[in-house]
Amino acid sequence: MQRQDNIITFGSAVPHQKNISLDANGRRVSSECRNLVIKAIPKLMNDLFENLDDSLYEMANKSDNNALQNVYFDSMRELRKQRAGIDRAFTQELLSIYDRYWQTGEIHINQPTLDELSRDSEMSLVENDDLEESLAITNMVSKSESRFTRELYAMGQRFAYVMGGGNINEQIAQRSPLEPGVVCNAFQFAMSNVPVELPVKLVVYKLFDRHVMHYIGGLYDEVNLLLGRAGVIPKLTPKVRRNPIAPSMRGDAGESYMASDSSYVSTSPPSAYPESQMSSSGSEVQAEVFATLQQLLGTRRASSGSSMLTSSLMLTTPNGNIPVVDTGELLGALSAIQQSNVVMLPQGKRIDRTLTPEEMRTRLVTDLKIAKDGQLTRSLGDADNDTIDVISMLFEFILDDYSLPDAMKALISRLQIPMLKVAIIDKSFFSEKVHPARRLLNSLAQAAVGWNDTGDRVNDTLYTKIESTIKRILNEFHDDPELFAELNDEFSKWWEKEQRGAQIAEKRTNQITRGKEQLKSAKQIVSEELNTRLRTQKLVPQAVMSILEDGWKDALLLIYLREGDQSQDWTEALEIVDRLLWSVQPKSEYGERQQLLRGIPELLRNVRERLNSISFDQHKMARLFKELQNCHIQVLRGGDGSQMNTSGTQPVSQYEIHFPDSQLTSDDNSQLMEMADEAISDTDEFSKMATELEPGMWLEMADGASKVRVKLSWKSKVTDTYIFVNRKGMKAMELTSAGVAKQLREGKAKTVEVSSTPIMDRALDAMLSALKNTDASSASA
Repeated sequence: MQRQDNIITFGSAVPHQKNISLDANGRRVSSECRNLVIKAIPKLMNDLFENLDDSLYEMANKSDNNALQNVYFDSMRELRKQRAGIDRAFTQELLSIYDRYWQTGEIHINQPTLDELSRDSEMSLVENDDLEESLAITNMVSKSESRFTRELYAMGQRFAYVMGGGNINEQIAQRSPLEPGVVCNAFQFAMSNVPVELPVKLVVYKLFDRHVMHYIGGLYDEVNLLLGRAGVIPKLTPKVRRNPIAPSMRGDAGESYMASDSSYVSTSPPSAYPESQMSSSGSEVQAEVFATLQQLLGTRRASSGSSMLTSSLMLTTPNGNIPVVDTGELLGALSAIQQSNVVMLPQGKRIDRTLTPEEMRTRLVTDLKIAKDGQLTRSLGDADNDTIDVISMLFEFILDDYSLPDAMKALISRLQIPMLKVAIIDKSFFSEKVHPARRLLNSLAQAAVGWNDTGDRVNDTLYTKIESTIKRILNEFHDDPELFAELNDEFSKWWEKEQRGAQIAEKRTNQITRGKEQLKSAKQIVSEELNTRLRTQKLVPQAVMSILEDGWKDALLLIYLREGDQSQDWTEALEIVDRLLWSVQPKSEYGERQQLLRGIPELLRNVRERLNSISFDQHKMARLFKELQNCHIQVLRGGDGSQMNTSGTQPVSQYEIHFPDSQLTSDDNSQLMEMADEAISDTDEFSKMATELEPGMWLEMADGASKVRVKLSWKSKVTDTYIFVNRKGMKAMELTSAGVAKQLREGKAKTVEVSSTPIMDRALDAMLSALKNTDASSASA
């Protein structure tokens, strides 16, 4: 089909312009936009040709005959030879139209409508091949114009603004030199002299639609962003990229071809997260959450008269409109603040001071030149202003959370700027609980709960890990939330390993404690069993007391620990004690003396066997048995065996058997704190709090001038012992319930509420509640 140029001059209201004179700023921005085209088009065309061979191979394989296959193969070779010429012709034609636009205000395109094609077809004014080709181009143009309506409107308005020197002619604004009709017709012109059949040409047009026109919106976004940053109607449309970016234009790190100028611009599709993690209502929920926040903030501002950004700095707003700060410029200023936070994180030094929300706002006002002499000279867009206020409030709630130690709050607060940038770029941050940035923040906060500041942060593994994670965000985060996903996976794996080690250490601590308690309980039971029997006696020979005190109690303890108090050995060992005590009591009856005489050999044998089982001293055993033999002889003669060797005999009421360490004592890792002597009522609230503590709960305890956080790992119902461990599972202190109550009562201990709800969710819920209360108060007023 012979190419025809239609010269479009936007109607009679606009005179035919031959020499348009742009000012210096107009020439600069038009030249920068031209450079964007020069950079973008070759990369988009490269994607087309990289996929062309595969498509033609596929068409050849589907062909019904060899002749048609040969057409595709011959066309493949021809297109390879013509590739450079097609690229050059396409780019030159597109730039020629672009340059002519800025010189004369004219756009030369050949773009018949579907109605015109239908009419020409009915009148046989075009051949079938030409009609099919024109239909392919027209359909491509129509689809692209529908897809990029907002971007094209913004670009037309801005180009007209530049061409008019600040005045917009709506007739001119209806068209632009980069609109889909211009791009598609320039490509059709480049293909017009390529000797290939129509089916092949239609395949090429299909690939052009898929790999060039589908991604042309990315170029429109870049042009609008550049113009907005240059002050050309900056508040016209959202400045964050909305359209997908072609793979060849993303670069190695996901950056666009404009990364050197705007590394903060998102190159990700609107949803950068796995679909399985997205809610079913997706964008509706996102819009609803942020819209709710905006509505509540509007009520709050109405009561105060200004946003948090201005009210906190006591700035006044002048009458009339003032320029709006471009979102891209705002993100750039935030990136500068983000980098300054890296400087505030020297390795291992105790710098707990953080950039407060007020200081952040002051920096923004200064860096963006928002105010002069206490009066606003520029303003932020409504959405950007709302986002700053929301994130500021969120972090205020986070930093008020008692579960976080102060030093960890200082670290985590440095994420405020990166989180603000994420929220500006991606509003799903507020609604998606699985958003990578939220998940990382939640993980860091959860790990920080049990941290104790030992003063040596350089060698503190948890502190240095969180610090290094935050440093990476401050150094590396520009616009890709996948960095948060990567860091969260890395931190979670590290934390899981730490937790496994802590669980093993805690289990070992509890096993040791349980073993000690079991031993202590066994000693008390053995002592009580022996003392109960001794209390029935008036006097006991020293030999018998020595056997029981020095050996028999240990034999009983061993039996109890090995076999328990229900075993036959335990019963027999106690029966031997009963027989031993009976054997040294006076025997007035002849029959009792005879019974003793018959039983002495077995008794002595049983006593000897039990003492030998615990390796009792043989020399001492021989001496004691000799003394015991004298006692038995005295009893058999009708006397009182207890009178034998009376110098070593004591009244039982003044002497009891016990183990030296049967009382609860402290060790090097234990801080036993007992109750004061004063009587405390059973209804005392602190005693009740101590009793209701459950394993897994955290306390913050005073330790001299500092505070330590400990977790209740185990408590005994038998001995009233509470074992507390640190975050590594090591025993930190050992108290009784009375000791815990005393600490609570004196204000030396506080419970640390550790919620199962992630910290971001708690902060968001608290902020919504606070804003709704403000709304309700305003309504009632």
